[in-house]
Amino acid sequence: MIIDTINQYLASNRRLVVPEFGAFIAKEDGCVVFSELLVKDDGVLRSLLSEQGLSELETERVIDRFIFEVRHGLDRQGIYPIAGFGTFALNRNGGIGFDGTKPCLEPIPLPAEEPRVAVTPTVVTPVQPPVVPVVTAPTPAPRPTAGNRSAKPSQNWIMWLAGVVIAVALAVLAYGIYCMVQSPDDQELDKQMDAQRISMQIPQLDVPPANNN
Repeated sequence: MIIDTINQYLASNRRLVVPEFGAFIAKEDGCVVFSELLVKDDGVLRSLLSEQGLSELETERVIDRFIFEVRHGLDRQGIYPIAGFGTFALNRNGGIGFDGTKPCLEPIPLPAEEPRVAVTPTVVTPVQPPVVPVVTAPTPAPRPTAGNRSAKPSQNWIMWLAGVVIAVALAVLAYGIYCMVQSPDDQELDKQMDAQRISMQIPQLDVPPANNN
């Protein structure tokens, strides 16, 4: 579509700019040349495509597609022919040239690629560094802090009190055992009580009868 539009416009006009690509210029002898110096969008090409019923977005896509195809063909084989229009080719300076008098209808074939030689990768064995033993420094004993010093007297006091309580408990237990051992049994206790009763009895004295004479 864009090639027909360019051809029809250049038939009655001198110049048509493709934005961000270049301008096609019709000479007096009827030949068409291409210039990369004129790339500023003058809106003519967009107006021509819009008159054919394309939207603004579709117009942008058609122009971008044309530029992409030309540049892609030049990058691949250095030449991009368009039937009925002309041939694009890269010049010695790397610029884009255009020949509209002798269009090439067949692309120039790409040169044969050189055979690739398979390269076997060399496996490099990594050198392990010597293992150096790690010597761990002894951990110093923790120094007593002020809190630990203040806690020692209280611990000693608690131990001393516990020892006193245990000693008193043992003494009470020993005394109870002693009392149990020394206490007399029931029979012995009865004998002692009987002996006390006998010793407490008052002896009766024999009083002679009174003489009535």
